[in-house]
Amino acid sequence: MTPFNRRHVLQMIAVSSALPLVPRVFADSRPSNELVLVEKEAPGISFYQLPDGQPLAHIALATQPHEIVADAQHRYAYVAQYGMEKWLAPGDGGHLVYVIDLVARKLVRTLDLTPYHRLHGIRMDAAGRLYVLSETDSVMIRFDNPSQDEYPSQIVPVGGTRSHYFALTRDGHRAYVADTLSGMVIMLDPQDPTFTPVKQLLGQAPEGCCLSVDEQTFYAIDRFQGVLHVFEAATLRPIRQVKLRGEAVRVVALADGRLIVANQADKSLSLLQADTLAEAAHLPLEAAAPGLNLSPDGHTVYASLESNKVVVIDIARWQITASFATQKAPDAAAVILRG
Repeated sequence: MTPFNRRHVLQMIAVSSALPLVPRVFADSRPSNELVLVEKEAPGISFYQLPDGQPLAHIALATQPHEIVADAQHRYAYVAQYGMEKWLAPGDGGHLVYVIDLVARKLVRTLDLTPYHRLHGIRMDAAGRLYVLSETDSVMIRFDNPSQDEYPSQIVPVGGTRSHYFALTRDGHRAYVADTLSGMVIMLDPQDPTFTPVKQLLGQAPEGCCLSVDEQTFYAIDRFQGVLHVFEAATLRPIRQVKLRGEAVRVVALADGRLIVANQADKSLSLLQADTLAEAAHLPLEAAAPGLNLSPDGHTVYASLESNKVVVIDIARWQITASFATQKAPDAAAVILRG
C-alpha cells in the first residue's frame, strides 16, 4: 500500500486551488426563435426552429385545433378548439382552450367553455387578457388572468350568426368580428355588454380581417367575392373597396401601412401599397396559404400552405428565403423571437 505523504497532498491542494474554476455547462438545445404552429389535421401543435424549420416538439390535441395566440412574455400560448373538420358538419364542435407552456413545450391545462362551442378566433390585449370567439353562439368570452383563471371573467354577446374571425385593439375595448353567414362585420366592446354593437353589411362572406398598426383603419375581406373592404375603425364607416385577384382568405397589416393578402384564387400573395391599396408586388406559391403569420419585428411572414409546408418570406426583398415541411393542415402560428 502506498504510504500516506502529507507533503504531497498539501502540494496537490495548493496547485488545484490556483486553477480557474470551470463551471459545469449543460448544453441548451433550445433555439432563439421558434414557430409554434397549429396543424389542424394532425391534430395538434408543433414547435419548429427558425429559420430552418427543424422540428423540436409536437403536442397532440383533440380534433381540429384552429387559432393560437401567445402572451407578450412568450410564457404561455392559448389554442382554440374548433372541433369540426368542416363548418357545415353536424354536431356541437369543440369547447376547449388549450394552455401551452412555451418553455416546457407541453400542455399544462385546458379551459372548458361549455356550453359554448366551435371556438375559433382568439386574441390577447396589451394587458394580457384573453378573448375567445364562439362561432355558433356568437359570443366573446374574456379571461382577465388566463394563465390562472378557471372560469371566464365576462361573456359579451356579438349579435351575429356565424362569428368566425376577429381583430382586437391593443387596449381590448374594441373587437371587430367577421360574421360569415350574415355577411356583416360587427364592432363591439368586449369590456361592456351594454355597448350596442355597430354592424355593417359587407357582402357574401366576410372572413380575413385586421386592423392597421395605428388602429385607425379596419380591413375585411369578402372571401368569395374577392373584395377588400376598408372601414374607419372608430365608427365602422365604410371608406372604400378594392378588388383583389379573386377569392382571398387572409390579410395582415405592416407598420408602414402596406398590406399582405393571401389569395386563394391563384395560390399567391399580394403586397398592396399603403396609399392606393393597388398591388405593388405578387408572389406565386405552390399552394394556397390559409395562414399568414407575421413576425413581431415585422420583417418576415411565415405562410402556412395547403401542401403541408411553411414558406419563409423576407418582406423587404419580397421573396421566399426558406421552406420546411409540416404535419397535416398547417394554419395559424405564434412566432416566438427569444434572441
